Amino acid sequence: MSVLYLNSYASEPASETESVTESADFLYLTYDDSEPRRPEVRRVRFEGNDTFSSMVLRDLIATRAPGVLQRLQFWNRGSFEFSDQELRRDVVRIQRFYQRRGFHRVQITTDVETGNREYRRIVTFNVIEGEPTILEDLEIKIDAPDEVIEYIESQRDYQRALSRNPIATGRRYQSVLNPDVEADFNNALRNMGFAFSRTEVKAEVDPANGTATAQILMKPGPRGNFADITVSGEETVSKNLILRQSGLREGDQFSVRRMQEAQQLIFRHPLFRFVTVALPEQEEDENVDVRIRVREFPLRSIQVRGGFGTEELLRGQVTWTHRNPFGNGHRFTASTRASFIEQRASLEYFMPGIINPRSNISISPFAERINESNYLLLSGGINNAFIYNYSRDLVGNVSYEFTRNEEFERDSGQILRDMNNIYNISAIKVSAFYNRSTGERGVGWRVRPYAEFSGFLRTGTLVYQRFSVDVRRFIDISRTTQLAIRTDTGLLLTPDMGRKPSNIRFYSGGTNSVRGWSRNQLGPQRAVIDESTGEFREYLPLGGSAMFMFNTEIRQRVPFLLPGLEFAAFLDGGQVWEDYDDARSQDLQFGTGAGIRYMTPIGPIRLDFGYKLNPNDADLNRFNGTNHGGSNRWVIHFSIGQAF
Repeated sequence: MSVLYLNSYASEPASETESVTESADFLYLTYDDSEPRRPEVRRVRFEGNDTFSSMVLRDLIATRAPGVLQRLQFWNRGSFEFSDQELRRDVVRIQRFYQRRGFHRVQITTDVETGNREYRRIVTFNVIEGEPTILEDLEIKIDAPDEVIEYIESQRDYQRALSRNPIATGRRYQSVLNPDVEADFNNALRNMGFAFSRTEVKAEVDPANGTATAQILMKPGPRGNFADITVSGEETVSKNLILRQSGLREGDQFSVRRMQEAQQLIFRHPLFRFVTVALPEQEEDENVDVRIRVREFPLRSIQVRGGFGTEELLRGQVTWTHRNPFGNGHRFTASTRASFIEQRASLEYFMPGIINPRSNISISPFAERINESNYLLLSGGINNAFIYNYSRDLVGNVSYEFTRNEEFERDSGQILRDMNNIYNISAIKVSAFYNRSTGERGVGWRVRPYAEFSGFLRTGTLVYQRFSVDVRRFIDISRTTQLAIRTDTGLLLTPDMGRKPSNIRFYSGGTNSVRGWSRNQLGPQRAVIDESTGEFREYLPLGGSAMFMFNTEIRQRVPFLLPGLEFAAFLDGGQVWEDYDDARSQDLQFGTGAGIRYMTPIGPIRLDFGYKLNPNDADLNRFNGTNHGGSNRWVIHFSIGQAF
């Protein structure tokens, strides 16, 4: 027999019949030397952890138990070997975790049992949290003259930091929060001009009585202004262009917020791929020097992109870009993209920093061909846009677009050349976009309002007003679970809906809309009848003047199975109405289902299975009581990118 010694906090010895024996000083684990397999962790449990979940504590420790699929990986058993040394370290890790969060009297003990095989170990961490340490007294001190203190206390940045301060009397004192508190007050001071401020949280803890006292000490230092602003790394543009794009000016009051905004503004410029705005080493003074470093993109580049989906099938895009074509920091782009639905070629001349660093102008002529199931559109025109970057997350856009269009009706895949409509659109478009999300994961709110006014100054042949609002909300339920919600509403106002082209109407259904329906198939449809035989052929979407849809989706990442793997369950719903006066909640149709995503460098690859909960006859391809087949309640959606 061999004996392993493990420190333990238990006070009562275990039964002699068990494979694990505890005493006040040691925990003895015995196993047979002749056993061919080393001890392996089979299960890890936590008991007594009321404040923090087992999932949180499990991430702290090195002792790991295999998941269902990992148990089948016989070649990877070494990753789950039992180690008494790591178990001792895990006890310390959990203790420190609790102590830094205000449980200074926490006690951790461990039980190690033998499983249904001699080499299997079941590890239990017993947590006695004890009473938390409560902050009895807090002093907030600003080490500065009275007039400076009065100025600081009157500023909104300071008041905001004070209101967010989690260290407060009567609460559990958590030393883990000290760095965040120090950073929050420091940022507030630096946004007021105190470039060299220092903040420190000092605390005294009495574990025996479960109390603590703390002091937040701020030393603002001198209040300064931007002085020497140096630029390095530029190759094809002047330093003056970079300074102008940064928005920083010598003599302005120092603000770390303005430095961060300067970095974002330069980074938004199409010429720069790397930007830092920082303070060089310098003495504390009223004059604050700043250093800007940039790295430029290549002047010319070609980008080729491709993808596959159940709606567009193959799609691809080729873009040629010339940055700084005339030495003025502008950008010229020639782009073409094509799929089985849309083909588009365009040019763009982009002028950043026209009025100020946040404003840009884009001029883009284009030609496109859109081949939908119910119409074919040939279009060409020009779009002139004014874009304003209000902040990192909020962008506004006002544009004027003029297009020349020819639209043909389609029946059963055939283009009806004699059923064409030629018209011009002259429209003012206004939109905004608030977004904190990334391509892989949603964050917070995402809002996109849009308005379009056609027939501007009696130009164009169509007169209409088109409005829509797309709102999305992403809520993190846990570290690996997210609830995603989306609503999209649209309204088209026009004197005669029946005469309006198909491409300005609203549609719903598809991979990025209400799943369970194919592209544009949710809503009013018209039956196509063979003129020679009088037989039914198919249903084609009509579109409408009002639209409402919603998506709700639970996204669950499963990194323990495979990094980058995510499962989803969803409920979608919506409707399109030909006339907005007919919109009723009773008309809503719903689709549900589940899907799988795998995160890749080009975005999540997504496969969804949608099921119609309340289809109508058109959805099931029924006409006059006869089922013509070719359609059912299940639809498979495959694409790259999240559904919303």
